[in-house]
Amino acid sequence: MVALLLAGWTMSGQSRVQLEKKRRRIQKEIYRLSKQVNALKKNEKDILSAWQLQKRQIALRQKLIDQIRKEISALNRQIKLKQDSIDDLKSELEVLKEEYSGAVRKAYKFSSGEKVLYFILSSESFTQAWRRIRYIKEYTAYIKKRAEAIKTKEAEIAAAVERLQAVKHEKQNLLTRMRDEQRALEAEKHKQEQMLVSLRRDKRKYIARIKQRQREADRINKLIEKLIAAEIAKANRNKGRRERNVFVLTPEGKKLAAAFSANQGRLPWPVRHGYIARHFGKHRHPVYKHVTVINYGIYIHTPDNEPVKAVFDGEVLMVQIIPGANESVMLRHGNYITIYRNVKNVLVKEGQKVKAGQTIATVAKDPASGVSTLKFYIYKNRTKLNPELWLSGK
Repeated sequence: MVALLLAGWTMSGQSRVQLEKKRRRIQKEIYRLSKQVNALKKNEKDILSAWQLQKRQIALRQKLIDQIRKEISALNRQIKLKQDSIDDLKSELEVLKEEYSGAVRKAYKFSSGEKVLYFILSSESFTQAWRRIRYIKEYTAYIKKRAEAIKTKEAEIAAAVERLQAVKHEKQNLLTRMRDEQRALEAEKHKQEQMLVSLRRDKRKYIARIKQRQREADRINKLIEKLIAAEIAKANRNKGRRERNVFVLTPEGKKLAAAFSANQGRLPWPVRHGYIARHFGKHRHPVYKHVTVINYGIYIHTPDNEPVKAVFDGEVLMVQIIPGANESVMLRHGNYITIYRNVKNVLVKEGQKVKAGQTIATVAKDPASGVSTLKFYIYKNRTKLNPELWLSGK
């Protein structure tokens, strides 16, 4: 029983460590988002971006509260295990005390020296007398051991109670923390409502800004498609071919393309830390529902200066500076292309071979929003693909 309880404690402790690690990761991201939101509001850089970041922060705060609830539930299970163990130890102590009392009562019959002496001398033989002497010694030792066992068991109970109190104290701290986070959540929701009022009040201004950004995104997308078309034509021309829409692949290129394709849904993320702020394809704007936005890739918000890594083995197709969009790196993987836009500190050059996981650049701040954002695209020849269907779960 004790072994099972100890195993339960160990498993519970392991899960608690995992829960705590997850809570700390969420807290770290909330802190980073808070800094970004405050910076955007302070500089009046972009209240729309601030509102979107605040929305993410609220979702994370709720996730943190849920995480704390899970930890409290884990502690409740641990408290029950410890309390059950204490109850078992107390039952064992009662048994020891009863055994000790019975032994003492029995020993009382021989409490005087005369009775002990009579018990020995009344033996019918020397052998019986020797056995009786040994019995008295062993019984005396048995009583002493029972007394020591009682002391040990009482010490075990005291230690178990102390551990139980420590867990209860930890639970109380988490309950206090959860109430603090709930108050912070309400404050953030209030701030978001205030931002929403401002966004609705200045509706024309922000819709004009959204449309202007969409025009800029369309312009950059057309430029990227022209660059890809030119690279396809150039690569095929070098092979003496005239195809303009698809790469003519060598056996090695076919093998690489097949390997890339086989990893759909399993490609590593191009950044270690970050989340998808804007998804691929056509969407209604989160504030202005009648406005449609089109994303040609995915936008990943990251911490400042986050390293950018290649998602698969390949070759650098080009490093391009796009006006108003920082630098872009294009990698070729057979007839697939991955594009890493809005980066800085590029570490690779055209024609260079790269490995999956190799750092190729650093995420830059989006000139429009002031938020560190990687804009990630995947193409097959000249066809845009949804990157979210290719990346592994995070």
